[in-house]
Amino acid sequence: MLLKMTSRLLAAVFLCVTAGCAGDESAAPEGTVASQEANAEGTCTKRFDGITSCAKGKAQLTKTEAGLSVSNLRDVKTDGLASTFGRAASWSQKSQIKLGVNGALQLEARSGDQVVSTLSIVPGREANSARVLPSFTGAPGGSPYRMNIYREGVLQGSQPNPAGYYVTFNNWRDFIRWLVAVADFYELDIIWPKTSDKPAAPTNVGACGWRLGTEGNTFSVTLADGKVITGDTMEFVEEIQDGHYPYTGFTGIDVKATAEGIDVLSESFVPAK
Repeated sequence: MLLKMTSRLLAAVFLCVTAGCAGDESAAPEGTVASQEANAEGTCTKRFDGITSCAKGKAQLTKTEAGLSVSNLRDVKTDGLASTFGRAASWSQKSQIKLGVNGALQLEARSGDQVVSTLSIVPGREANSARVLPSFTGAPGGSPYRMNIYREGVLQGSQPNPAGYYVTFNNWRDFIRWLVAVADFYELDIIWPKTSDKPAAPTNVGACGWRLGTEGNTFSVTLADGKVITGDTMEFVEEIQDGHYPYTGFTGIDVKATAEGIDVLSESFVPAK
């Protein structure tokens, strides 16, 4: 399946309490890019400008004419590709990922060695379905989140979900094949829409979110009220809780999978100011 991932952490402010991030930045330094490279588990390369790409776990990394090829992806918990860079405001990656029947995918946003948010995707119980779970570390036990479903940029439905709640998406016919998709990780108060017009800040400023859109494919999802809606983009937005405090910046994204392979076609980031 062809997966285009554009994960964007826009001036990411990760709001955490002790159950999420371990203290403030002075107590949990992110470390330098050099130190992170030294601790890399596998082969590292600098195929894309300013980004150090390292194989994780038992994964194998190879430069190609198109970009990078990642193979030997046997365990979504350990095997994949780690992208490391200086403190960033946004990050994007375009990849091809073929999960296969029993495949799984996990995106992890991290500050240094600390994972601050994840997006997990696994096959569902029914054919052509997938179960998706976002997680945010802004509250003890994880933050609740709001799910928004769009089709061609138009909101089709929305629903609040508690922390740890998996959402099942059906009729996703190319889930295990080559699928074109766009995933974003961002901080809500500075989302820039496709028109490049800056929107007004939302009420839960500082919340983080994941967005996963499929190009040329749609899926369906059943809301809590029984309504079935069809979309091409899913969005999961953290609901800010009392007691949050900012955890600013991010330095890497990990893409881990149980899959037949990943081909990274492009990757870039925008440094934080």
